[in-house]
Amino acid sequence: MVDVSQIDPILAKLNECYSGTPLQREKLELWSLLRDIAASLARGDVAELEVRALVTELAEGVAGQLAAHGKALSPERLADELLAAVKDAAARAAAERTAAVREKLRRASERTRGRREGLSLL
Repeated sequence: MVDVSQIDPILAKLNECYSGTPLQREKLELWSLLRDIAASLARGDVAELEVRALVTELAEGVAGQLAAHGKALSPERLADELLAAVKDAAARAAAERTAAVREKLRRASERTRGRREGLSLL
């Protein structure tokens, strides 16, 4: 079986929180929102303090929603766990972007080197 936490830490945390509830649509909406927040954090569009405030506000609503379906979670603990998942996803996104830039630079360097070698043959 695939370990979702290795692929998407946000989805893994939400799967854990929402298991046993009929709130799949809500889970997917929250997942999309948290992924967008993680991407913004990775790009540097938002500060970590802003992210913490957003996640804390979301966690309070989610904790209430889950409590209504028999899953009691502390909003503070949920906020901490969601924030950790968002930061992990942001770090992964930043690493992927860095790797992509390095690959583009490597390819450009190879093309330039190839052109120089071709010109030296003339």
